[in-house]
Amino acid sequence: MVKGIIFDFGGVFNNAHETLAGFASAAARLGHSPQALYDLFYSGPEWQAAKIGRMTSTAYWRLMMEALGLDPQGDIHAFRTDLFIGEEINHEVVAIAEQLAKRYPLALLSNAMDDLEWLLEHTFGLHHLFRVVINSATVGVAKPEPRAYQLALDGLGLAASDVLFIDDKPRNIVAAERLGIPSVLFKDAPTLAAELREWGLLVETHD
Repeated sequence: MVKGIIFDFGGVFNNAHETLAGFASAAARLGHSPQALYDLFYSGPEWQAAKIGRMTSTAYWRLMMEALGLDPQGDIHAFRTDLFIGEEINHEVVAIAEQLAKRYPLALLSNAMDDLEWLLEHTFGLHHLFRVVINSATVGVAKPEPRAYQLALDGLGLAASDVLFIDDKPRNIVAAERLGIPSVLFKDAPTLAAELREWGLLVETHD
């Protein structure tokens, strides 16, 4: 029986980012394809360092600005605002999480940089939904490493078999299931709602 739920963040709560739609306008202005821009940000050694706390988010974005031919000492906030102008929080997923939070403790398990907690509280207004936030940059370990999942379980005080894990990346789902954590691969909010109803976890949805 499920007693708690672990959510991923990027690609679930802000899936426009992961589907590249959030990058389209900025990529065009910068002379790159959305995929090339995504790969620059998330396939290089800079991201690998930043996501486990070996590089600050400020240092990371200055390197990205330099790689794009921009002044690395420029306004990071303005750069990021322009970059993510097409990115929006998926309010359907937020509504699902709000319903679940009334009945179950929720954890957030995210591969992110050191500003995630600040963004959750001050930009997205979602921090209150989660009993525990496991940010890879804060704890120094990222999915799909088993230790990352264990930290989320420990934060909830639950065993692997007592939680449901929701993530948009198959490799993270595979890793969770190897640890005995039942999992759902996120596709979109309506599909997630339907799957949660099948699990008996979601009584109603806001359609």
